[in-house]
Amino acid sequence: MRLALLDIGSTAARLDMVDLDSGRVPRADWSVKARTRLADNTGPDGMISEEGAALAVRAVRRCASAAREDRPDVLLGYATSAVRDARNGAALRRRLSAAANVRIGTLTPRDEAAVTYRAARRWHGRSGSVLTTVDIGGGTTDVAAGIGTDPAEIVSLPLGAASLTRQFLPDDPPGPEQVAALRAALDRALPDRLRGFAGRGPGNPVALSKVLRQLAVLTASSPQHPVRHPDRLSRGLLQPWIPRLAELGQRERARLPGVSRSRARRILAGALLAERVLHVIGADELEICPWGLREGLVFRFLEAYRACGQRPDGAARALSALFR
Repeated sequence: MRLALLDIGSTAARLDMVDLDSGRVPRADWSVKARTRLADNTGPDGMISEEGAALAVRAVRRCASAAREDRPDVLLGYATSAVRDARNGAALRRRLSAAANVRIGTLTPRDEAAVTYRAARRWHGRSGSVLTTVDIGGGTTDVAAGIGTDPAEIVSLPLGAASLTRQFLPDDPPGPEQVAALRAALDRALPDRLRGFAGRGPGNPVALSKVLRQLAVLTASSPQHPVRHPDRLSRGLLQPWIPRLAELGQRERARLPGVSRSRARRILAGALLAERVLHVIGADELEICPWGLREGLVFRFLEAYRACGQRPDGAARALSALFR
């Protein structure tokens, strides 16, 4: 079976074409990306501008057109918190569904964290050991932990790198008082919400988001020795970078190792979040996991399809089971 996986995120829409061959781990053999810039076009009131909505619709239309050329058996489309949590997200989702000619689904924050954890567990292996996943997205930060296939504890916080940047760091670069206000807000919110993780210890903590991967590249690199694929994000290496990032504007940050233009504005908020989360859960570092929500959804679709007995309408039934 040929699966087209359409991920509509805060910076881009991404189409992955995947062969679902039971003999190997599903991997995309080619991909297409188109900018959405939803994070940049979401106002302080949580509304996505018409310009931003139109750009996202064009991005989805481009990805869907590319998918049709490949003639997949199934097109699985979903939107992340940038659409789900926007004040006009429901209306935009209808427009995106029309552009893709398929229903665009969303997951609740807890379901998204659980699907992502299951992907990380498959990648990490060693079931029976404590695995803690940290996922810093544009609108939420999700922490999950468990010893088996499914997480035993999930906390999803409405604190994302993009939303915190809009709320606390409106200036470019931000003033010291803005950075201090964000630090104080995190110090108030995180210890209470994450106290369950702090008491147990993180076991094997892993990072699952692009913000964390970019911070790992940034902190592991030097001007003479760039590191393209670090395997860990160290809290000790991250801490001295926070004041440096606070002094730089968006364009200057985008010139740093690993920092993309689309995430340069929010990388400071992501760094502050990451450092505080690591501190609260008692982790010195995060192992970088290359799998995340996309891979988790592929595995979840396969499980649902097989549960349907691979009947003729099994793919449609599996899709409906993914998003409620």
